[in-house]
Amino acid sequence: MLADIPEPMPQWPPRKTRRPAPTRPPGAERFADRLRRRLRDLMIMAVVGPAMGVCAIVAIHVATLRIPPAPPPRPAMAPEAVPRLPPMATVVVPDLPPLPPETPDLLQADFGSVTPTGPARDMADWIVQHHDNGKLPFMVLDKQEARLYVFEPNGVLVEDTPVLLGSARGDDTFPGIGNVPIKQVKPFQRTTAAGRFVTQPGLDIDHTDVVWLDYDAALAMHRVINKVKSERRLQRLASPTPADNRISYGCINIPIDFFDRRISPVFGKRPGVAYIIPEVKTFAQVFEQGGPGGSSVATLTTAAKAPMDVGNR
Repeated sequence: MLADIPEPMPQWPPRKTRRPAPTRPPGAERFADRLRRRLRDLMIMAVVGPAMGVCAIVAIHVATLRIPPAPPPRPAMAPEAVPRLPPMATVVVPDLPPLPPETPDLLQADFGSVTPTGPARDMADWIVQHHDNGKLPFMVLDKQEARLYVFEPNGVLVEDTPVLLGSARGDDTFPGIGNVPIKQVKPFQRTTAAGRFVTQPGLDIDHTDVVWLDYDAALAMHRVINKVKSERRLQRLASPTPADNRISYGCINIPIDFFDRRISPVFGKRPGVAYIIPEVKTFAQVFEQGGPGGSSVATLTTAAKAPMDVGNR
């Protein structure tokens, strides 16, 4: 049946197609526009005069400025079309332990369960109240009782021990005594000087560690030396009274176990301060020269000291 449908008859005469208008090059069009504007401006100035013509030309230029049209608004996106970011991971911060409370400054030295001698209590309290040791560990030596007290920098007692001291009573060091051979030191020169000493770790001639109080005066703390058996130094340390603890040439002899546990690990590694209470002079003469609190905070010296023979001092 499709063969029975007649084909459409062609139109006669054929429809003419419109030819596209010839395009001008961009430069020729811009030149023609400028030429027309110049001719227009000349005609205006010829009609209304130069002054009015300039105003009219400016007004025409402003009125004919081509302002580009605003871009059309972007269509709003449907809510389901908005991309969704993945959820952020939850960071779990562990509970931190609370900070330890700050240790308040002591108003007096803490001796714990130890009952000190009166001079040792007064000396230690004075150090703590004046902060005279700075931040250094310190020791207090009561010569009358021949007892040494070792403290932490904050004034808490670590431990105390009996010691051996110079056989002669006195608080001064004889000039040049450090260069005198031990056998030539006279009995009255065998004193343990009183005062405040910034200690320094060092070595003796046998390369055994000692703690120097006054290197020039050969005044040191060291383990008890028992070379002369007749002096019975170990027995003197073990006796219950201090009456027989004056036997050395001036150095402070300390029990070996105490030196290894309390002196060598601290004062044998870094500086400290030693306070030796006077037995002849007054406290003010030794520690408060120039008025109360005249003693300055401890300062450090880093000069290395050559080994010295402490012998049986």
